[in-house]
Amino acid sequence: MSEKIEFVDVTLRDGNQSLWGGTGFKTAQILWLAPLLDRVGFKAIEIIVGVLFKIAVTYHKENPWEKIRLIRKSITKTPLRYGGTFRRFIAFKRMPDCINELVAKVAARCGLRSTWIVDGMHEVDFLHKAARWAKEAGFEEVVVALSYTVSPVHTDEFYAETARRIAESPHVDRLYIKDQGGLLTPERVRTLVPAVLKNSLGKPVEIHCHCNTGLAPLCLLEAVKQGIRTVHTAIPPLAYGTSHPSVFNIMRNLRYMGYSAELDGEALHEISRRLEFIAEQENRPKGAIPEYDYFYYQHQVPGGMMSTLRRQLAELGKEDLMERVLEEVVKVRQELGYPIMVTPFSQFVGAQASYNVITGERYKVIPEGVIEYAAGWYGKPPAPIDPDVLDKIANAPKAKEIFGREFPQPTLKEIRQQMGIGPNVSDEEFLLRYALSEKEIEDMLAAGPINTAYP
Repeated sequence: MSEKIEFVDVTLRDGNQSLWGGTGFKTAQILWLAPLLDRVGFKAIEIIVGVLFKIAVTYHKENPWEKIRLIRKSITKTPLRYGGTFRRFIAFKRMPDCINELVAKVAARCGLRSTWIVDGMHEVDFLHKAARWAKEAGFEEVVVALSYTVSPVHTDEFYAETARRIAESPHVDRLYIKDQGGLLTPERVRTLVPAVLKNSLGKPVEIHCHCNTGLAPLCLLEAVKQGIRTVHTAIPPLAYGTSHPSVFNIMRNLRYMGYSAELDGEALHEISRRLEFIAEQENRPKGAIPEYDYFYYQHQVPGGMMSTLRRQLAELGKEDLMERVLEEVVKVRQELGYPIMVTPFSQFVGAQASYNVITGERYKVIPEGVIEYAAGWYGKPPAPIDPDVLDKIANAPKAKEIFGREFPQPTLKEIRQQMGIGPNVSDEEFLLRYALSEKEIEDMLAAGPINTAYP
């Protein structure tokens, strides 16, 4: 009997972020797809991360917690997966542990059953702590990421040792190789995957590859050959481009390779048809297989951030600077000690590079996140920061409030008191008010109940 391969669907979350800038789905649109998604037979369905909470509130005037509950009512069989760094919520700024622990509790209460955790510094003690928060909150499954990158520091030996240390936690159920930049090659898969599997202490390993260089379908298939049994895919038109391989392509190829993929093809084709309808109605781009671009191996900007960066430059009337910003990203990343280009570090590097290019003077403006990173608030950088750059960061106006200090860890009670929010305000509303502006919240509340009818 052929061996079964499991599929995690990333269409609503990563496909959306990668190709539609994260603004693509209103609750009603997801509910139109939900019963079909539940029929397919996915291992899990990714639906939300911190930034999509903001999108729901700011762009769609929808309460994201209620959005999750509505989706949960329509997707009853398949676990819904939430993801994040567990160092921050919504914004890219680090937040106190008590906030992130509360986010896990509230998310689990709303019906999310699976979560992935990523930390670009691979700080194992923190990952163990975050996994414990998730389990204690009620998540049934905790998946911890090994964020892949190309650098002098991130060798197969590095990932093997990190996998072993992460897997030692009793709160970690699975690991996954997260290729957020689409940087893997089949050749590297043949050495990396066996090294990780050998050191995962018997815990299953998933693989998650973006299509930035066009190699992701090959990498997923090669990973299966090497022993991985859970792959992440998207449904067209939200596959390919800077998104993920198409579920149809991977499913078909796996069958020819002698594996089984027990998914409901009829439901998948109807979902794809409905996604095409939404794309046409909303004037959204459709993913296409990209040309191979070696430059990606240098700047390593992940899929979701690439579309956001283009949009932000366009809003400033600076879209012609995109290539120069990407070239600057390469320099900034090297100077900052090769942080992995994954949230929030990709945003830090991208923001610094953008300021350097737009102002015409390198490090004239230094974002607060870069200062916090250099001060060690996110863990130890993979390699030493360039001394001249570190000196500029340490002398930035905001640096005196950050360098040489521990990250503040107030209690929930203290934060509520500081904000003037009493115990009568729910945890859900408190978290939104903590992370977003008062106007964003009031506009959301004024919009009334979420519309659930589409099309």
